[in-house]
Amino acid sequence: MSSLAQTELPVERYSRKLAALTVAGLSLVFLASIVFRPRAVGPFDDYFTICGFKNLTGLPCPGCGLTHSFCALGKGDLLSAVAFNALGPLLFLALALIWVRAALVLANNTEAVAAIDKSTWRFKLVRNFVIAFGVFGLARIIYIILVVRPASVSQSPLMRLIARLFG
Repeated sequence: MSSLAQTELPVERYSRKLAALTVAGLSLVFLASIVFRPRAVGPFDDYFTICGFKNLTGLPCPGCGLTHSFCALGKGDLLSAVAFNALGPLLFLALALIWVRAALVLANNTEAVAAIDKSTWRFKLVRNFVIAFGVFGLARIIYIILVVRPASVSQSPLMRLIARLFG
């Protein structure tokens, strides 16, 4: 056994149940990305969404467009994936890495799991993803307000409430 595996978590600490759920759940996400064909819309078009932030403000949250982005990636269309959400391809790769890690836990390959854990910790991937989504979301909102100026923002429930309160 290598020294890397000895310094990381013991085998008992890796949850095989969680790994099995992760593999199953992400397999469904990847399969849906290949099979599902959402209605073709542009990233700034108005369309039905379950996003509470977008429904309230008329502006996309940092995660808006990820489903469309994943579906584009599932069909090999990288340009459309980036157009729907610029961080979609990176998140897709991160989820693929999580799937691989979970599969390695199920295969009892603790050295490879420890190596993945060590590299994700070293590069602070989770923290960097959260920061990237925050910066991306803010930049996209500023761009939409200053350049695109969609009618959905002025017609949003939040803007109507502000108009009633201060109008």
